[in-house]
Amino acid sequence: MVVISFLLFLGILFNPSPVLAQAHPSYEKFNLSEKDEAQILFARGRYKESIEKLKGALKSEGGASTTFRMMLKAWKAVEGLDDAEQFLNNYQASNKDSTHVWYAFGYLNYLRADYGKAEKDFEKALKMNPENGLAWNNLGAIFSEKKQYALAIEKVKRAIKTDPKESMFFSNLQKIYQEMGEPDRFANEYKNLKQKNPEQWGYGKTLARVIRQRAFGSYSKGDLDNAILGFEDMLKIYQEIGDVNGQVPALFSLGLLNEEKGDVRKAQKYFAQVLEINPNHIQARDKIKPLD
Repeated sequence: MVVISFLLFLGILFNPSPVLAQAHPSYEKFNLSEKDEAQILFARGRYKESIEKLKGALKSEGGASTTFRMMLKAWKAVEGLDDAEQFLNNYQASNKDSTHVWYAFGYLNYLRADYGKAEKDFEKALKMNPENGLAWNNLGAIFSEKKQYALAIEKVKRAIKTDPKESMFFSNLQKIYQEMGEPDRFANEYKNLKQKNPEQWGYGKTLARVIRQRAFGSYSKGDLDNAILGFEDMLKIYQEIGDVNGQVPALFSLGLLNEEKGDVRKAQKYFAQVLEINPNHIQARDKIKPLD
C-alpha cells in the first residue's frame, strides 16, 4: 500500500493538475478562448461539450490542425467518427481547402486505421503547407505501423524540424526506436546531438520521462537502489537542458527515496536543494530538520 501511495504522490509531483482543470472553474475569470475551454472539457471526459466548443473555435479562431485533431479525438471517444466525417464534408464545402482540412481528413482515416486514405490526405496537407508538423508526424506513425521504420523516422524527424518544442514528436520518435528493438538509440542520439548543440530540450524531456517510468517500475518492485539511480539520471538530464521546473520534483523525489532508505543526511541535502530553487515549496520545508 505504501508503494502505491508513493507512486501516486510522485505522479502528482510530475503531472500536477492545472488550476484551470479543477472542479467548476470560472472560465470568464481566466478569459479563456473556446479552444482552451474545449481542452479542459476534453481532459474531464466531457467530449460532446468539448466538440461543441471546438466548433465555435473553428468559427472564431479559424481552422487549425491542432483544433481538428482534438475534435476528432473527442469524436473517437464517443464513437462518433461518422458524425465527424459529415461535419468535415460540410466544413470543407463552405470553407476554402487548406492544409488543416486535409490534415483533419487524414487524421479521421488514421483513427479508422484506413492508412491508405490517411496517407494520401496527409500528403495533400503537406503539398499545401510543408510545415504542417502534425501531418509529418502522422505519416511517420503510419509507416511505423507498416514496420517501414526508416521512412517512419524520416517523417517524424521532419515533424521535429517544423516544431522543435513539440514533445509529442520526440515521444513518437522514441517509440519507433523502441518498436525497432533499439531502445538505447534515442538516448545515444541525445548524447551525440548534445555535444554539437547543448540545447536538446525535446530529446531531454522525452528521455527524462522514459527514465522516470523505469524508476517508477523499480520502486514498485521494491528496488529502491535502482529507483534512486533512475531519478539521479533524470535530474542530470533536467540540469543539462536547464529545465528548472523538472529539477524540483526530481530533487524532492530523491529526498523522499533516500529518506525511505534511511539515509537522512542525503535526503536533507536534496530537500535543501529544492528550497534553493523554490523557497516556497511547503513539502520540502516541512521535511527540513536539524541534524545531530
